[in-house]
Formats: sequence, structure tokens, C-alpha cells
Amino acid sequence: MSNLNDQQPLLEQLVEKGFVVFNQVLSKDMISRLRVATDCILDAYSDEQKAESGNQGNIVGMTFQDPSFQELIAWRASLEALRKLGFDHPRYWSAFIISKEPHTPQTYWHQDWPFWGDPVSYEPLPHQLFLMFYLVDTSPQNGCLRVIPRSHHTSHPLHLVTSTGHDGDVRHQDPSTSPAYTNYPEQVDVSVRAGDLVIGDARLLHAANANRTDQRRTVITMWYMPRYESMSKPLLAAYQARLFVPPPEDLPVDQQTMIEPFLPNYTGDATPTPWDRIPARLLEEQPG
Repeated sequence: MSNLNDQQPLLEQLVEKGFVVFNQVLSKDMISRLRVATDCILDAYSDEQKAESGNQGNIVGMTFQDPSFQELIAWRASLEALRKLGFDHPRYWSAFIISKEPHTPQTYWHQDWPFWGDPVSYEPLPHQLFLMFYLVDTSPQNGCLRVIPRSHHTSHPLHLVTSTGHDGDVRHQDPSTSPAYTNYPEQVDVSVRAGDLVIGDARLLHAANANRTDQRRTVITMWYMPRYESMSKPLLAAYQARLFVPPPEDLPVDQQTMIEPFLPNYTGDATPTPWDRIPARLLEEQPG
């Protein structure tokens, strides 16, 4: 584990601090195949895409472009990590390939929970987790993850300046002057080795350090619903309706069969929970 008390139960770490690290979840062969697949996609990143993503980094949806991506959805070792946290029946929602290109600035603080208007947003256990697979060793020098522990359930001044996350204009602000990019004394750098897995609560404030090296730093961020079977029908409908990309009809049958048990499958007619990126209750707890 990185930056965590090894003696503390895993679920307790996740609930208290908002993240946990599992070592060497990916095999060397899988890392190699994912590097080839992601580099091919990132090398084609256009100037228009760069302008749109701003300081978010080069980001592309992972939408069944390569067989290794389907394998990753159903990767046994990462599903076992979720089971160790007590989540036996997770469902996959979406994923993104994100790179910090050489000599690019730090990224902005944000949280990724999109349904803050639902009362479950303030429960201790998460309804949405990020699984971050880094394809190279990371450190503060090449853009490792940085997090603010406990910010998933505790008010922080950053909630005032990054309340809408990716939905606002923060990605186009100046990293040298914007408070959304700055360092905070309570932040923790999460340095990992290639193949490690960082699992975190979607509500956790997180960002990335600057990449001061000559090499690309790539992460695949996958979103899972760890307690899918306990979610309300409006939430199930919301996850089904937004961001989720169903497999293409021409996906090979063996790949379809492999990932089918892990895909969302709500077919009801409930009204989807409204998309809401603003943590209203946490904002109310800010000093007046």
C-alpha cells in the first residue's frame, strides 16, 4: 500500500481517507499491450482535442477500441481487489485514457461524483469508484496522482473553487495563478509503480502533479459502481443513460461474453436522477 497504514482494514481506509492502493494488479504482458494500444490512440490526439481538453490532459474515451480494454473491464485481479473491499458484484460504467504529456503543468483539483442532489451522496460508503491503472511508474516529477484525504465527506475550501469539476471552465484557467491548481499542505502524493491500482471514492478531491520529464505518463481511469444492486432505480437509470457506451454489435462474441456480467443492465422506466456536480451540503459547511 502507498501512503496508507498497512494494518488498517482496506474498506476502513477507503471510507476514512477516500482511496487505497493495490500493488502489481496488472501483469507485465498486460501493461505492455495496454501501452501499445493507448499510445496508438494518444498519438492521434488532434490539436482541436487538445484545445478542448485544456489542462485536463490528453483524454480519450475507452470504448472497445482494443481487445486489451475488454480484458481490463473483466480483469480478475482488479475484481479481486474490489472483493477485498467488500464489493462482490460491481458493475463497470465507463473509462478514459488520460495522459500527461512531457513538460505539462499540474492538473486542477476536482471530484467526479455527478449526483450530489441525491441523499446517498453523503453516505459513508461510495456508490462510484475510480480504478486508476498507471502504465508507467509515477512520482511527483512525472505527474503522479495527488489527493486530499477525507475530502470525499469533509468540507474543504477547494469545494468553493472547483464545485462543478469538469463541467466548468477550470480546465482553461492559468495553472500558475488559479487556486484550483495550487498545492495544499494536506495533500498526499500517490506515487505508484506501473501495474499498481489506485481505487478511490468518486467524491474525493484529486488532481495530478506536473510532468517535468521527457516521457508521457498514461493512466487508464475506469469507473465502477461497487454496490450496483443496492442503488435506487433513478440512479440506475441515470448511469444507464449517460456516459455508458454499450458494446458495438460487431464485438467478438467471446469478448462480449467476457464483459457482459459487469455491464449496467437497467431496463426500467424510472426518471434518471438529475446530473448535479455541485456538493451543496459540503459548500454549506464552509465558514461564512
